[in-house]
Parts: sequence; structure tokens; C-alpha cells
Amino acid sequence: MSLKSGLSALVLIGGLFSFGAPAMAAPIPPAGGSPEVSTSVEQVGWRCGRGWHVNRWGRCVPNRRVMRCGPGWHLNRYGNCVRNRPVYRACPRGFHLTPRGFCVPN
Repeated sequence: MSLKSGLSALVLIGGLFSFGAPAMAAPIPPAGGSPEVSTSVEQVGWRCGRGWHVNRWGRCVPNRRVMRCGPGWHLNRYGNCVRNRPVYRACPRGFHLTPRGFCVPN
């Protein structure tokens, strides 16, 4: 018996045995009107995604997390810790520093 015919016989026998026992990937669900389905299965809507929830107006908002940053860091408006910007210069007398870092007269 040659290698080619032996391999084809092996594939044929393996194919015949594969049809003998079908695999049950998912069990057959019970009928839709049975009482055990209504009590044990709960529909859950995940329309907002992980980390978000629906507020009372129906909008998706992020879940609140209590975040604290270390010294030299602060929370930005997205809830991430970012490093504080250093103050490069002080304004002379009669001027004050704006949030953008400019010195303007008082």
C-alpha cells in the first residue's frame, strides 16, 4: 500500500467517524411560553457600553469614579491625571497673570 492511498483511506475513515456523533454547541432552548424562561432569563440592555450608564434623561454618561492624583498632578475635565504646568515667570508690580499665562495691567 502506498503512502498516497493510505492517507486517503485515513481521511475517509476519519470523515465517516466525524458524522457519527454530532456536537451540541448550544442546547435547544425550551418553548417560549414556558414559565421557567420568564423567571430565569433577564433582558439586559448595554446600549451605552462599559463604563457608561443611562441618566434620567436617557443620555449615556460616564460612571463616576473617585480619583485622586498625587502631588504635582491634577484631574482634567476628562477624569485623567495630568501634570501641573510650572509657572515660568511672575508679573511685575501693577500686572497680573491671566489663565493663559499673559501679564496684563490691573
